Amino acid sequence: MIEITVKVPIDVRDLIAGAGETIYLEALSQVAFRRISYFQKQLEELKHRIRFFEQKYNKPFNVFVLDVPDTVEGHDDWIEWTYLMKASDELSKKVEKLSLLKGS
Repeated sequence: MIEITVKVPIDVRDLIAGAGETIYLEALSQVAFRRISYFQKQLEELKHRIRFFEQKYNKPFNVFVLDVPDTVEGHDDWIEWTYLMKASDELSKKVEKLSLLKGS
C-alpha cells in the first residue's frame, strides 16, 4: 500500500469533510471505471490486429514464433506481432488491476 496526499481547495474540503475515506474510494472507483473502458477499447484494437496475423499465417503466435518465415516480411511481421502480444498482455494486466480497484 502507498499513501496518497490529495490537495483540494478549502471550499471543497469543507464540503467533503464529513465524508471520510468513503468519498475517496468512490472517486477512485470512478477513475478505475473510466480507465478500464479506455484500456478495453485499446485492447480490442490490439486483439483485432493480432487476429489479422493469426489469419494471415493461419496459426497462433506461439506456433508462428517456432518457424518465422525467413523473409523481410516474415521478420517485420514477427516484430509487430511480438509487440502486439506484449502490449495486449500489459493492457490485460492493467484492466485486471483496475477491476480490483473498481470492485468488480
